[in-house]
Amino acid sequence: MSGRAKQLLAILQRDIAENRVILPSLPEVAFRVRQLTADPDCSVAQLEHEITKDAAIAARLVKVSNSTAVLRGKPVSSLHQAITNLGFDLVRSLVTQLAILQTMQHHKSDARMRGFVAGSLRISALSHTLAGYQKHLDPEQAALGGLLHDIGKLPLREFLGQRAELNDQQRLHVEQILHPVVGALMLRRWQMPEALVEMARHHEKILRESGQARADYVDIVIAANLLHYGTESGRYAHYAGLDIPALNKCVHGHAEEQVHQTTEERMAMGLNMIDA
Repeated sequence: MSGRAKQLLAILQRDIAENRVILPSLPEVAFRVRQLTADPDCSVAQLEHEITKDAAIAARLVKVSNSTAVLRGKPVSSLHQAITNLGFDLVRSLVTQLAILQTMQHHKSDARMRGFVAGSLRISALSHTLAGYQKHLDPEQAALGGLLHDIGKLPLREFLGQRAELNDQQRLHVEQILHPVVGALMLRRWQMPEALVEMARHHEKILRESGQARADYVDIVIAANLLHYGTESGRYAHYAGLDIPALNKCVHGHAEEQVHQTTEERMAMGLNMIDA
């Protein structure tokens, strides 16, 4: 990390501690649903009551539950049916994703934000596909981690935008360096599983070797990023031709074309999340 980036991180951390910078909160509906589904005594009726407090989320959950990527049994027409069909674990993941995407959509007029949302959805879909090849990993957790892995960029953009001493190129450079740290900080505040925190914190360590033969969630999001952005040009071009442990673990035995094809169905579901 460069000296300038370290200095700016220290300023940001101080401003957060002194409430001069307020990190975004996890949307209330997502927070409450995560609380409820952690309670073994939670009922479908309780969960339905909580979700209906946000009519937009409730409507989108019903629509998403009828997408081919998650449809279980017959199509549903009510929130109660959707919760029953999907199960609490999947409802928790989907409501969290829907709520975060809804928050991002408030800025959809911003071209850069639209690109951020589209990229996050693609990484999420790829993460779901790659985790599906690993029997020991949960594809839904991987999908949520893929959606959130770059979340640190959002508060950083506001913070760096106020630094008059930086030009646009410098802001982008510092954002790229610091967003994993800030993302991990946010996800810890949101009480997300440690696996998701690690995905945010380490997803830019492209040559990372975990020391384990099997892929972990960080390997999944690294591989998803590389498949999405490629190494022919752009941000990861300097990794072209190198042996990358995450790709070896996550994609070995699966043609990239097959991975992308499988991802399209999940991506269609993601588009339902923002278009419902």
